[in-house]
Amino acid sequence: MYGFDRMPEAEVTIRLAMYLIKGSYTNDDVICAIDGAQVKVGSTVIFPIIEFLNAEGWIGLEQEEKWQCKYVNRNFSQGIVIHTASGEGDLVSNLTNGYTLRVESKKRPMVSKPGSKEYPLIREAIGQLMTVEYANEDDILAVAVPESPKFLDLARQWRDRPLMKHAGIQIITVSRNNQITGLEHIGM
Repeated sequence: MYGFDRMPEAEVTIRLAMYLIKGSYTNDDVICAIDGAQVKVGSTVIFPIIEFLNAEGWIGLEQEEKWQCKYVNRNFSQGIVIHTASGEGDLVSNLTNGYTLRVESKKRPMVSKPGSKEYPLIREAIGQLMTVEYANEDDILAVAVPESPKFLDLARQWRDRPLMKHAGIQIITVSRNNQITGLEHIGM
């Protein structure tokens, strides 16, 4: 069950989408690919996506209780479109600076625990970014992870690694107060 001691992958993706819209970094809908297993496995709710979005002021346009749809907020002209198709990234957003942001998100505990898997999670996300089916040469590629002490430390270290810079892969940390770090160089 969803708890405040961890941030599920779907929450990381949606919080980043809300940040982009609220900060006026996009004039278009933000597209989020969320796998069904990130929301519910059998009868176990992993992340209550509809309830979370509703609590943040986002209402689904779907008439049924279907979570894959466009969500709108009366304060913004852009929406959050959630689907389950893979191949383009967990989040794709056309930014106001003319670039497309393409992100792979990962989950993790918000507090340090023995045996945490931050290293392999970031490496997995980098591999997923490098193998997306659809991308443009000038897309901004990024990994988004929850803001935690371990992820913040890794992000600071890895942002300056030569091959990360060469590949242009950014590491974004996403907090529960809908703030991010990692895209300051493009004015975010």
